[in-house]
Amino acid sequence: MSKNEKNILIFGAGRIGRGFIADLFDQAGYTLTLVDTDIAMVERLRTAGRYTLLHIMGKEEQHQRVITRFTVLSLNQTSDLNAALRDCTLAAVCVFPAAFESVADVLIAEIERRAASLCAPPLDVLVCANINLPSALLRESIAGKLTEQGQRYFDGNVGLVDSTVMRMAIEPSVEQKAADSLIVVTNGYGELPVEAHGFKGPKPQVPGMVFVDNMRAEETRKLYTYNMLHALYAYIGTPKGYATVYECTQDPSLQAVANGALEEVSHALMCEFAYSRGDMHTWKQQVLKNMENPALIDKLTRVGADPVRKLKRGDRLTGPALLCRKHGILPYYITQAMAYAFLYNAPDDPTTDTLEKTIRKAGIKQAVVDLCQLSKEPDLVQLVAEHYARSFEETKQDPRRVSVMKDAYERGFQSEKSIKGCAQCVLAAVFNLTGQFNSLLFQAASGFSGGMAITGDGCCGGYSGGILAMGTFAGRRWEKIEIDGDKVEQYKSYEMAQKLHDRFLQTYGSVICADIHRLIFDQAYCLRTKEVRNAFELAGAHIDKCTTVVATASAWVAEILLDEGFITLSTMPAGTGC
Repeated sequence: MSKNEKNILIFGAGRIGRGFIADLFDQAGYTLTLVDTDIAMVERLRTAGRYTLLHIMGKEEQHQRVITRFTVLSLNQTSDLNAALRDCTLAAVCVFPAAFESVADVLIAEIERRAASLCAPPLDVLVCANINLPSALLRESIAGKLTEQGQRYFDGNVGLVDSTVMRMAIEPSVEQKAADSLIVVTNGYGELPVEAHGFKGPKPQVPGMVFVDNMRAEETRKLYTYNMLHALYAYIGTPKGYATVYECTQDPSLQAVANGALEEVSHALMCEFAYSRGDMHTWKQQVLKNMENPALIDKLTRVGADPVRKLKRGDRLTGPALLCRKHGILPYYITQAMAYAFLYNAPDDPTTDTLEKTIRKAGIKQAVVDLCQLSKEPDLVQLVAEHYARSFEETKQDPRRVSVMKDAYERGFQSEKSIKGCAQCVLAAVFNLTGQFNSLLFQAASGFSGGMAITGDGCCGGYSGGILAMGTFAGRRWEKIEIDGDKVEQYKSYEMAQKLHDRFLQTYGSVICADIHRLIFDQAYCLRTKEVRNAFELAGAHIDKCTTVVATASAWVAEILLDEGFITLSTMPAGTGC
């Protein structure tokens, strides 16, 4: 390897390293050094001196090329590895996060060598791992192990550059491996978004490399759409007997859930990161195109592996659900995928035993709290539990009904966020949902907020406002009292109120404002003083706390009105947005 050439050293000669990063940089004229811990793989690559890349972009669209301009080393070839890295200003880390420590040891040695030199160039390291912001994890592996001189060089001259890998590689067929045992088969996705501000040296001019200012947005979008959809297909598709992602895409009912979940999180991503509707539409179409490629036989056992990890709070299922919740979007279909993750059973995946044992020991709700880390989000826990129970009954909601619930949820959330006053905000949501307004009732509900008179010791405004809203459809009427007591309507009102009461108890354990506060805030608030009201706001009352309670209550009221026939699916107006 010559210092005069464009060189890159790639840690990891697997599907990302060999099948994507090497491909991009080879086409840009770089000389490659591939490094791997698999000695047998290293020897095969060294002996062959070549390998095939097959990109399958569609049923009729394929592209093949052969990579030859590379050197291959084992990670334990220390002197050769150090010499190769010495001639590079660019490296890439394409290994699982568990291997970061081993890569860090090599980088530390090179950083110390460069720190001792008076004219060492910067070193930029592309970090390509399927987690959010992997550079932070690699930095942790390096931190504390450098000398003072090495730390100064590291801080000023080493760029750990996050990237988002969307190219997917799959297991080659028997025929493909017979033609070239080293072949890598991919979907041919050609863009590699990288963090523009992460570089310490000149940005490499590589076709397909896209420099972005907000890497967190790109990584989140990829994890919460592409990886979320993979998990959804695995967990809902496996009980149906499907083995691959493509088979799942051919099931209309499963695809309806997938599209619903993708729409939910796309809306949330637009709210969170200001993606345009057009940008998100293009992105969604690309994601779905990848999934629906019949030539890419992507196994559900691969994309569904380790459901315990994939259910964690910030990962591809619970993370999107929380992002939707933050922006007033009911994550109905995402929580359905979460529920099915708790049912996932793969004989070769030991983590599925953890799911089963946790549910058997503590029940589904506590399992969701523990494994999804949702101690302050009882509404999400309840949604997952309801989907879980429904899966055994083999029943499903009418999509039009779900749409009405979503609409009511969004209206309740946005009302509480903008005008506040929980009881009035449920009324506003129902009024706007149904087109039936009652200004005097809205006025009369003013004092119901904050647990009645904002003292917190009365019933939740979401509960009382919901009962008032339903009472405009069924309830004892003044003009009927002297005739027959209007008992039928009176008891219909009781029945509907009891349904709402039971939903509150199932989810929050109480209808009392202070009790619900203690569950979602860890303390109760009596809002009679400005000082307490300020603390209440700082605790997130109108970000995702009371806003979500009002949103959830509004959705429940809509459900009850649908059940009782007071509103119909065909007459509901379109939903709101962020």
